[in-house]
Amino acid sequence: MSEVSNVDAAINKSFNDLIYRLTGTNDLSTIKQIAPSVKLKKDFLVSYEPINIYDKSFLVTRFNKKSLLEKLDSLKIPIIGYNRPTIMLLVKVEDGNDAPYILNNSSSKLVDHDIKLILDEVSNQRGIFFELPVFDLDDIKELSSLTIFDSEEDIILSNYEYDYQLNLNISQSYINKWVITGDINSDKATSLKLTLSTLRKKLNTLANDYLHAFKIPNSQSSIRVIVNNINSYNELKQLQDVMSRLISIKTSKINSYVDRSVVYTLQISGDIKSFKKEVNANPYLQLIESDDNVTFVLLNN
Repeated sequence: MSEVSNVDAAINKSFNDLIYRLTGTNDLSTIKQIAPSVKLKKDFLVSYEPINIYDKSFLVTRFNKKSLLEKLDSLKIPIIGYNRPTIMLLVKVEDGNDAPYILNNSSSKLVDHDIKLILDEVSNQRGIFFELPVFDLDDIKELSSLTIFDSEEDIILSNYEYDYQLNLNISQSYINKWVITGDINSDKATSLKLTLSTLRKKLNTLANDYLHAFKIPNSQSSIRVIVNNINSYNELKQLQDVMSRLISIKTSKINSYVDRSVVYTLQISGDIKSFKKEVNANPYLQLIESDDNVTFVLLNN
């Protein structure tokens, strides 16, 4: 009985986490509209499998995408598509012992590790990308020889593409008293544990704002889509598989296949602009034109 309860609890959490990622909200009233009980959540369940990673038990679940999206559509609950925001972070850390430094992928102090865990946690939970700079030897050399005429920010950020920028300072102002300033501000200096807890909460709040702009409009459209460079039946099957993962597509119909180009009529949630964003965010598709149609190619691996 205990094992069944544990499985039910894991399925319940997985479903709630999925809704959080899809809609940007973990409001219980919204989740209850979709499935008010574990039994109804299981109606969307396709499969589950227990696995062990580093001696810890996890449950891998798969839910029925089509029926879940239909349910969200019937309730007029907006969803966030494949296109997700990337947030570039410039975090200056001052631990009171060493010279201030910019947090990056290779920095390895204990406080760096704790901050990175929070960024990974919020990124995974919300389905967004909090990115830190990656420094090579040239970057380190250039940053170490800055003059008053140089901009540390310009040097770092010129290497990246991102949707939003977040500047933070995390510093130890007194012994075991830390504070956050910049685009996020903590109310007062507290222990490192409480300061990092504040960081986690503030990042989740900011995630709501970031994701809001990426929600698929609560409308429906019929659009014409052209996919070029489809050379074989296997590539057509691969294309169909990739397109089936695009959240905004409700129905699709092939109109023609001429000169290695497939022409579709799609019924989509949202509009042509939001659909183009979703295509651009898919690693297997490349948008090649921007016009009244949507034209792209399948990227073969």
